[in-house]
Amino acid sequence: MTLLPMPPAEKAYGNVLYKILTAAPAAASGIPTLVEVNAGLSAGLYMYGDPSLRPNQNTGEGPRRVAAKAVPTEFGTVTYPPVDVQISFKPQELGTPGADGNEAYEALEIGSEVTVVVFYGIDGRTATVPANAVGDVFLMEIGDVKGKGRTGDGEFDHLSTMLQMVVQGEGPIKEDHVFAA
Repeated sequence: MTLLPMPPAEKAYGNVLYKILTAAPAAASGIPTLVEVNAGLSAGLYMYGDPSLRPNQNTGEGPRRVAAKAVPTEFGTVTYPPVDVQISFKPQELGTPGADGNEAYEALEIGSEVTVVVFYGIDGRTATVPANAVGDVFLMEIGDVKGKGRTGDGEFDHLSTMLQMVVQGEGPIKEDHVFAA
């Protein structure tokens, strides 16, 4: 008996890079260039948890014909639920624009729209996205509230703020986009 080898897989731990662009991309398509992406904020350095953009698709019973003995299941509406994002911040330095540690807090302004590019399989600490990297591009709106607090209730917690982001439009601007040089 011949056994097939397991296909390669990539570890998820620390290997998701979130780039946030506060300025709209120059292209009418909404897809930023590699230069624009690299000028964006590496937001994963400030985020806690898993702010993944996972769509949901409704399913339900389709119409059953009189002579049918089974009810078909059909797919329905696709939705992108709000994403809860928890980020670190330095509260005593909020009055100083560009203060070290408050970059994400400042970039994610209440009620604003930002372009978010998610690169799976790239270390989240990567400063410069390499040419030909593949990413998903989203236009996101920031919710109307920032809830300040902490990451938990223990002695090792960090001060943080929680906010919500929602995908604008019907989903990603582009999935699996290759960012050429």
